[in-house]
Amino acid sequence: MAAKKNDLDADLARLYRGPLEGFTAARNDLAKQLRKEGRSTESDRVKSLAKPTPSAWAVNVLFDRDREKMDDLLAAGKKARAAQQQAVSGRGAEALREGLGAVRRLIDELRRLGVGILAEAGRAASRAIMERIGTDLQALALSPAAAEEASRRWLDRDLDPPGFEVLAGLQLAGAPVVDIAARRAEREAKRAPEKKAPPPKVVHPPKPKGETERERKERERREAAERARQERQAERIRRLVEVAEAKLERARNEAGTLREAAEEAEKAASEARRRAEAAEIAADRAREKADRAAERVEAAEEEVRAAREGE
Repeated sequence: MAAKKNDLDADLARLYRGPLEGFTAARNDLAKQLRKEGRSTESDRVKSLAKPTPSAWAVNVLFDRDREKMDDLLAAGKKARAAQQQAVSGRGAEALREGLGAVRRLIDELRRLGVGILAEAGRAASRAIMERIGTDLQALALSPAAAEEASRRWLDRDLDPPGFEVLAGLQLAGAPVVDIAARRAEREAKRAPEKKAPPPKVVHPPKPKGETERERKERERREAAERARQERQAERIRRLVEVAEAKLERARNEAGTLREAAEEAEKAASEARRRAEAAEIAADRAREKADRAAERVEAAEEEVRAAREGE
């Protein structure tokens, strides 16, 4: 049985990497062959398989044509996930940035190759399809939920994008490395009760001996002017800090809003893909029923012709 399972795995890989237009016919032929061999359970499973989307099919062909680059992508993703676990505790930020940078470069290259594959098949790649190819590659490299597809090296559908924590890591890959432990310490310091900074200390020059009244007044005037200058400078710095803190707070609020919107969009996209897959399956089954009905009509017509000939 193990050999048969391995044979079926290879058959399915060839099916999903074969010509997209001939998928349904090839799938039905494989199901019939399995039924002839007495493997009815596997035949039923194959018969229910959905046709892949153009983006998922392009990734499948990449697994076949550009095996080395796909291997590099999966290896870079594995390395990046390991570095991300370390970065959570404040270590490995540099390794995380390098790993995710490698993933991003490979995704960009493979996405261009996938668009070329679709063009060879006479299919124009829209922006949406290009983005779906990129998301599928990203999920294969970085999402633990795509481990099965990465292992078998073919997709039967488009994959859900990685979680937000991974996408945040991708942003880190394009930004300067920041020590997470240092950030944590900075946040803790900001939560502590704010202490007002003491006013700047004015250093008075020593009073010269034998100073005249006129010289004393001139010295006091200069000292007063220096104090006023330092106070103006301290006030200017305080205002700059307030403006920067206000911008930071607005950025945090906007990031939270965008994160929520992204999560809602991901849910909506996942639901839309699920409905599209269900519609594709329903269409395939309807075509199969139509084929069987046509076969019954043909058999009935044959019976009628035979009956007429016997009269």
